[in-house]
Amino acid sequence: MSSEEVSLHESFILASGSEIRKQILSDHGLNFIVQISEIDEQELKEKYKDLPFEERAKKLALAKAEKVSEANPNRYVLGADQMCVFNNTVLNKPGNEENAINSLKLLSGDTHYQFSGIAICLNGESLWSFCDIATLTMKDLSDKEIRSYVKKDEPYQCAGSYKYESHGSGLFSEVKGSTYTIQGLALTSLLKAFEDLGLSFKK
Repeated sequence: MSSEEVSLHESFILASGSEIRKQILSDHGLNFIVQISEIDEQELKEKYKDLPFEERAKKLALAKAEKVSEANPNRYVLGADQMCVFNNTVLNKPGNEENAINSLKLLSGDTHYQFSGIAICLNGESLWSFCDIATLTMKDLSDKEIRSYVKKDEPYQCAGSYKYESHGSGLFSEVKGSTYTIQGLALTSLLKAFEDLGLSFKK
C-alpha cells in the first residue's frame, strides 16, 4: 500500500462543526472525526473579497483544512465553505430571526446561487480543492409564509437563511444542481476525489 493510500477503516478529519455536513458524511458510511478550524474567517473573507466567488469558496475551505492539517501530521483533513450569493453579494448567515426574515424577503421571487467549496489537505499541503455551484429560484413568498417558515426551521446558521434538508426545499420553484451542494458539501465530487487519491474511508 502506497503512502497515499489508507486502510479501509481509517478516518479523516472534518474541519467543520456543521451538523448537516456531519450528517451527509455519516449517511454515506464515511469514517471521520470532527476538529473545528480556528481560523479568522472574517479576516480571510476580507483578504479574498476581490476574487471570483468560486475561488473565494475554495480558498476559505482550503484555509480551514490547512489550519487543522498543520496540527495533525499524517492525517487527511477535509475543509468546506459555503457562500450564498445574490446580485453579486454574499449573504451572511442570518444569526437571528429578524435577519433570516429579511434575507428571505430579499431572495423571494428571484434567483440566487450556492457555492460549495471543499478541500483536502495532508501535512499542511493542499492535495485537492473544488467548488460546485447550485442555482435556485425561490417562489414569490408572502411575508406570512416567510415568517411561518422561519418559525418552523429556525435557519439562523444557514447560508441563505433556509434549511434545504428540512422544510426549506419547499420554498423553491426551480433548482439546478446537487442537493448536497445546496446543503454545503459537494459530496459527489468529494467521493470522486477520494477515489482518485486512492483513499477509502468507508466504515
